[in-house]
Amino acid sequence: MNSLNELTTGEAALVGAGLGTAITLGIIMSVILIIAGWRIFEKAGEKGWKIFIPIYDCYILFKICGLKKWFWPVICISVITGILMGANMPPYVEDGLGYHIDPAADLSQYPAFLIGSIISCITAIVVDATVCVKLAKAFGKGLGYTFGLIFLPNIFTLILGFGKAKYNAKNLEK
Repeated sequence: MNSLNELTTGEAALVGAGLGTAITLGIIMSVILIIAGWRIFEKAGEKGWKIFIPIYDCYILFKICGLKKWFWPVICISVITGILMGANMPPYVEDGLGYHIDPAADLSQYPAFLIGSIISCITAIVVDATVCVKLAKAFGKGLGYTFGLIFLPNIFTLILGFGKAKYNAKNLEK
């Protein structure tokens, strides 16, 4: 196959069809997952439309999972790590495929960026795992379902939203 600048008409049509299909399937899956999220919110006694409001939807999810007190500390950690990373960023390069960190950059010269990245990653992993554990528990599901939410979130979110599972906040106390 030639470079992207030298595609034949047939190759360009094939690439376009593939991209169009991927984008269409992505949009369809996103809509279905939004509907599943809406249903999860409603099962938990919240208004489904709250799924559409960025940041507030996370607050509601934390509330559903019994983690409401964690919400603001997590937001603060996110902001602080973002500031750390932004204040001490390594140089970016553009190579025709997009912008990314210069591979030749010595990252040891950017300690705040590295520390912010590490804290951000650890926070995301811990928070995601905790939300999955609590969400599964709130809907009366066990450890296997928790692993499903962690490793196959789209599938298990659909099952939770469209399935027969019922929300019970008392399950979070166990």
